[in-house]
This record gives sequence, C-alpha cells and structure tokens, in this order.
Amino acid sequence: MADLGDTISLRKGQGIAPFEVQRAHSAVLKLDGDLKSELGAEVKARLLPRKGQTRIRARIGTGAPPGAHKAVLVSDAGEFPVVVDVPEKKKLRLSPSSIEITGRPGDSVQASFLVKNTGNVALTVPAGGVTGLFASDGLAGAFAAAYGSNAEAPLEVFGEFILGLRRSYLGLMHVKLTAKSKKPLPPGEARDITGEFTLPEPLNPGTPLGTGRRFHATLVMQHLRLVVRVTLSAPKKKGDSR
Repeated sequence: MADLGDTISLRKGQGIAPFEVQRAHSAVLKLDGDLKSELGAEVKARLLPRKGQTRIRARIGTGAPPGAHKAVLVSDAGEFPVVVDVPEKKKLRLSPSSIEITGRPGDSVQASFLVKNTGNVALTVPAGGVTGLFASDGLAGAFAAAYGSNAEAPLEVFGEFILGLRRSYLGLMHVKLTAKSKKPLPPGEARDITGEFTLPEPLNPGTPLGTGRRFHATLVMQHLRLVVRVTLSAPKKKGDSR
C-alpha cells in the first residue's frame, strides 16, 4: 500500500488526494467495519485531475452510519489508506407532507400519517407543536382594505393595510402527534402516527369566518415540517352540539 504520510480524508464522499493522475478514471473504495456492513464490501469512486492533485468522488449512500470509517482506495495509481467521514444526518419525513382539513374554530380534527427516518441516526418523533393560521386571501384583502380606504394621509392608508393583515390571522393552532411506540425511530424505518389539529377561536373579532374561507400554516418541528391547509366550515352557533 502506498504511503502518503497523511491518510486521505473523504467527507460526504468527496476529498483531495496529494498525488496526481493524468486522466479521469474509475477506482474502488474498499470498505470495512460498520460501513461495510451497511453498504457492502466496496463502492465505486471517480478520480479526477486537479492542479497537481486528485479529486476523489465516491458514492457513499445516505444510509451510511455516522463517524470516521477506515477504507482503502484502489486505483491505477496504487492503494491508499482513506478515512471516510460520515456526518450525522437528522431528518424525518411525514407522508403526506401536506394535508387539507376542514373544521370550525374550536374543533379538533384528526388525520393519519406515516413518519419515516430518512437520516442515519435514531430519532425521537416530535410530540407536536404550535403554528399560526393565516388566511390564504389575507394579503389580497389587506391591499383591498388599503386601496379602498377613504383616508388621504399615507400613514393612515398604511394603517388600513396593517389592520387588514391582522384580520387575516386566525390564531395559534395546536398540533399533537401520537404513536403506539415512543421509542426512537431507527434509520430507514417508518411508523404510523396520528395527528390531532385543534383549530383556534379567532384572536381578532374582526376576522371573517365565512364557510369555505381558507387558512394555511407551516408547522416546523424538530427534524421535520408539515404544511396544513384549513377550510372553515360554518362557525359554531349558540346551542350547537359538536
């Protein structure tokens, strides 16, 4: 095995080697340990000339375990020791990633999801979160309020615009996620979960709540996100039962 003094380091499958190749050609990265168990005995690599050195590109799969892994680069130029540095990737994905629900202020609406760990470390599924609901026509309504204002002073017209935006905000929606298992989700695995969406009572008394009005929100939780679109049914009337 060739001795370069310092071991070649690859991060995210790429690195620079202190030797020179005359042309681009294919090579092989022989793996060991946990990396071998996950990806197999070897993966393909590509060597490219780069100003007296060599750029290395290897196909390290997204499921590779994090850490520093020893490997050997085998090419026409010889065999060289390599350390493959795989950073932690923490990411969950909900399916569906966006959802449309219908309800009226104060209602709790349930929906089913599949959550998958698309990272390379075990992750705990978030218990939920809180996000604001904004009318989908809110910006257009705010402009209409400003354009239709009888005010002449610029600040008063701008004030009408701001008031229009405030009327387009419904309030904070609480989201709760539950699953049968509370154990961390291993990489590559998926789990069924239930989402419960509690629609807020209007924060602003002037917020229109007509049947069919649409609101939207983006819920950002640890390692995942969910887009929610809400269509309002008729507001609850006094004496109504749920």
